[in-house]
Amino acid sequence: MQNEVCKMKNGALRILQFCIHHSAFCILVIACASPSPAPQDPPPAVVGVRPGDVVQIKVWREQDYSGDFTVDSRSIVTVPLLGPIAVRGRSAEWISDSLRHAYLQFLKNPSIEVTVLRRVAVSGEVAKPGLYPADATISVGDLIALAGGVTAIGDQKKVELLRDGRVIISGLGPGTVLQNSQVQSGDQIFVPQRGWFSRNGGAFLYGAISITSAVIVALVVRR
Repeated sequence: MQNEVCKMKNGALRILQFCIHHSAFCILVIACASPSPAPQDPPPAVVGVRPGDVVQIKVWREQDYSGDFTVDSRSIVTVPLLGPIAVRGRSAEWISDSLRHAYLQFLKNPSIEVTVLRRVAVSGEVAKPGLYPADATISVGDLIALAGGVTAIGDQKKVELLRDGRVIISGLGPGTVLQNSQVQSGDQIFVPQRGWFSRNGGAFLYGAISITSAVIVALVVRR
């Protein structure tokens, strides 16, 4: 009788080992079936100011000359007293130097600070989705951080750049600097969910082992 019990226990142990081994194999197959693409930096685009950007101008002690000015579709920004200025591809430093020189005819030693803002929507699995006027010198990772960062189920390795509902880039690298990338005002940075198995794999394995153990125990008790 004791030998029969030992045989049943050994048999149950072999069944448990077999189930665990095959569960792990299935998990490995599922995980390898859809590998995450490595983050990539997009090809170089027009560096500097682009249509839709906002040029933020601060003239020290001259509030009438300060403000946020939107770059139109022709890459022209219109500023107080000076009127339209072509700024396509220009840097904030270039605009600041040009304004300082131009305003010398109206102001004495003007102190001018210029920041170029790129208006980009951040959506998907982030804590605070919305439209963010971001300094064009920051990175995609910094922009996502402004939106509260990636949620627990977000996939930061598959960040997408969307434009007019189309995916322009998939796997946008977090180190990509806005002004050196394809990202432009009006675009959307989308953080998708991680795959089902990536989000539930641990619970799936635990459940499979628990069910297998319960079945084996039931068989042993039944005998």
